[in-house]
Amino acid sequence: MPASVERGDLTSGSDRQGRPDPLDRLDSVEIKVTFSGAGAAAATRALAPDTGGARRRVYFCEALARSTAPGQMPLLDAGLILRLRAGSGRVGAATAELRPCRRSRLSERWLRFREQGPDSFHLADTWSGDRRVLSATLVSDCDRTAVEAAATGAKPLELVFSDRQRAFLADCADVSVGFGSLDVLGPVHAVRRRGVRLDHHEVTLEHWTLDGRPEGAEPLEWLEVSERVAPEGAEVVRASLAALLKGKGLEPDLGSGIRVRRVLEELAARGG
Repeated sequence: MPASVERGDLTSGSDRQGRPDPLDRLDSVEIKVTFSGAGAAAATRALAPDTGGARRRVYFCEALARSTAPGQMPLLDAGLILRLRAGSGRVGAATAELRPCRRSRLSERWLRFREQGPDSFHLADTWSGDRRVLSATLVSDCDRTAVEAAATGAKPLELVFSDRQRAFLADCADVSVGFGSLDVLGPVHAVRRRGVRLDHHEVTLEHWTLDGRPEGAEPLEWLEVSERVAPEGAEVVRASLAALLKGKGLEPDLGSGIRVRRVLEELAARGG
């Protein structure tokens, strides 16, 4: 087992009757491969030549007022990512993600919780390049208009995140959130294609772009290829996916965490 993976993260324990122990819970391994710039454009042409996919606007929440040095992202640096997503029609969502997450920070309440009403909780190992971290994600579905109202300041940000999400952050995050003082950064324009077949792999492709760069500047774009699999056999899947992409002449150049930081840095430099 790789040293960077916490003991118990890759296998589910059991009690004396052989039932799975929720305290050793791990729902999946998510394998992520990220391309940026010209590499993202080339990978998109090779893997998703059609123009389909679900279009959405993604916003990030950060505590820029707490920064004490250039480039500092207080929430991200503490392993907390807050996102808002506005899709087509009435579809929207708020996401609270701890990544990297220390399993010791998750109480039994959250290790036992899966889904209720608009809220769903997922615990996964995220593999990106050589980096493997545990991520705990609580998503709450909401109306797209509520997301847009929070993004423009017309609605208090904390009302978009559910009561359960606020409780989760109070219990498990390493930093106090303080929704009233957060900045909403974005949007990032994203196109997501689910269920894309690449040989015997079924992956999700998400293409991010940031508009408004100076004329002549290189476009800011990223393509993330991800595959969610069961923990057992994930190593074989990871190696197979890497070989498949390499066989197509595609070389990933970024880790997922670096992508998020670069997006936040660019948005912060623009003032949101």
